[in-house]
Amino acid sequence: MKQNNQLGRKASRPYFAPGLAIGLAMAGVCLSAHAADAEPPLGVDVLEAGFKWRPNYVSEDMLLNAGKDANNWLHYGKDYQGTRFSQLTQITKENVKKLVPKWNLSFGVNDAQDSQTTVVNGRIYVTASQNKVFSLDGTTGRMLWKYERSLPGDLGPRLCCEAVNRGVAVFKDKVYLATLDGYVVALNNTTGKVEWEVKLADYKSGEIYTSMPLVAKGKVIVGNSGGDVGGNVGRITALDADTGKVVWETRTRPTDANDPAAKTWASDSWKTGGVSAWLTGTYDAKTNTVLWGAGNPTPDFDPAVRLGDNLYSNSTLALDADTGKLKFHFQYTPNDSWDYDGNNEVILVDDEKGRKVWLHGDRNGHLYSIDRNSGKCNWVVPLGRVNWVTGFGPNCRPIVNPDKVPRYDKVVTDIAPVLDGGKEWHPAAYSPQTKLVYVPFIDGSMDIQAKKQEWKRGEWFLSSKVLKANSYTGGVKAFNATSGELVWSRPQSTPATSGLLATAGGLVFSGDAEGYFSSMTDDTGETLWRFNVGTGIHGNPTTFTAGGKQYVAIVYGPGGGSLWPLVYDELFKHQNRGGGMMVFGLPD
Repeated sequence: MKQNNQLGRKASRPYFAPGLAIGLAMAGVCLSAHAADAEPPLGVDVLEAGFKWRPNYVSEDMLLNAGKDANNWLHYGKDYQGTRFSQLTQITKENVKKLVPKWNLSFGVNDAQDSQTTVVNGRIYVTASQNKVFSLDGTTGRMLWKYERSLPGDLGPRLCCEAVNRGVAVFKDKVYLATLDGYVVALNNTTGKVEWEVKLADYKSGEIYTSMPLVAKGKVIVGNSGGDVGGNVGRITALDADTGKVVWETRTRPTDANDPAAKTWASDSWKTGGVSAWLTGTYDAKTNTVLWGAGNPTPDFDPAVRLGDNLYSNSTLALDADTGKLKFHFQYTPNDSWDYDGNNEVILVDDEKGRKVWLHGDRNGHLYSIDRNSGKCNWVVPLGRVNWVTGFGPNCRPIVNPDKVPRYDKVVTDIAPVLDGGKEWHPAAYSPQTKLVYVPFIDGSMDIQAKKQEWKRGEWFLSSKVLKANSYTGGVKAFNATSGELVWSRPQSTPATSGLLATAGGLVFSGDAEGYFSSMTDDTGETLWRFNVGTGIHGNPTTFTAGGKQYVAIVYGPGGGSLWPLVYDELFKHQNRGGGMMVFGLPD
């Protein structure tokens, strides 16, 4: 190396320019003035750097900008806004009819499947019932690793909705799973090895975890299930993503008589009131707010023993992401008498009037637009036939039809919608191209007779003598996200049992209980393509790229909780159980 007279270096001693030194260090070479027998740059006594190979690393920046990342699927709702919209355009209205199965993964279990994929740089992470996690090559389906959790043998009777799971979250080099036996587990994303696990609940009380965690501000946030079993208190818990240490926890109903919310529960009924937080929330990064749904109060069908609004049941809670402190809430169904959980997702939209809102399709049969900074309701419209309300008062507070409230002395018939809702938990989608929100809807009714029931820890707490679902159907509807106007409707012969996916290719994908995975146009709802996966679909579609090609994935497997087992009894005359994931793409 030539002498550099300007810097006064001697030819006998090698000189490493700062850029070269850093470049070598990034390649795995650790440099110092002593190790390399070189003088460091001016102003630096020791120059050192190291490099650790961390494939598929997910940074906080990636999570924040997931909505601008067409290739990956990093959140439950694709992005923090929960839009379930992909910018991918390889699959379009013109060529979607050419879609063919590329590969299929059998989960090896017969339980219901409620899951979906999480995808990082062509690598898929997907869960199955029984708390199985698979890591797969997105192009070929080759299994890279799997995690199978040993679950307690006495867990089954405490499960609401079979042994379901709705997916894993990703952050840095970890994959996060919330388990049926009450744990949050962090797995190494390359090997599947357990990095840490933290117990949050005692499953013997009926408290379990079924949904995908939300990662925000370096925290893994989870909500519990099991409020209907033993009236377990709903909890939203944030854990440090690196260590699993609990950072904060928010209860969704009172746990102290001095809490002002306790006054909304008559006769201390808050003590066994349920209100689990069993679906994944949304994060508003601009206001540092976590928006999370809270479920129904218990006992489910006997509102007379818990008169009052029963806060914060059937609500969306706005929480400070750093502390978990409640900022405000919006309640959809005060003193819920029909198991109309308020857990469903919210979609963050800036509408065409410039309002910053969340859109929410509720099980009570209505679609809402709510100001996401104040909790003020802009409008509410029915998703289908609804008769439990006669109208709405200020701030969209429902005016209850007394003829549809469950009673002890008779069966109240034809209550609409059915308890599975005008919309079940399966998530809606929003397209910024069409400015439409697409909602999987259910059209049906039920008969209920209430009964008095004594609360017992770990046992079902429904207080229903008669619970009957009448024949019901469903489909997909598209609403104007600014006005709530219905733009199009695509009915089907079975209830909507799948989440939705919207794409920049002008398409909306959905599945149904008969086993058809379908694609329709986003502007009119015309069905362009469908494929029979061989059994009912209860999971959510996603799309991603691998090897430069766009794929669409659907998790299939019938079942689930509530009244679905009764519905599937009829369908099983023409189909079999069995769960898995099928991935579709265009012909090579």
